[in-house]
Amino acid sequence: MKRIVFSILFIIPFLAGCEKEDSQDLQLLYIREVAWNSLSSQQRASVISDWNKALVSETRYEEKTAYSVTFHTKDDALLGPIIVYVDATTFVVLGYGLRM
Repeated sequence: MKRIVFSILFIIPFLAGCEKEDSQDLQLLYIREVAWNSLSSQQRASVISDWNKALVSETRYEEKTAYSVTFHTKDDALLGPIIVYVDATTFVVLGYGLRM
């Protein structure tokens, strides 16, 4: 009986934590997808890493809370990565980072 109670007390918090993590992973994937879909075919062709693993960071863009999504390209050494800013509330693309 003690084992069952201990098992339940151990497993429930673990499962609750997994659900929150899965939800956050899905949100990050959606943010990446919004950013990816905003790129031109030429920009997409230059991306060298898997777009599903692009770096997503919270930031500010034109006084709005946003996410920056960074896609590394074959031209990073010359121009820098492609950075797409996505609104944190509406998930609409706000703009792009300047590439030199």
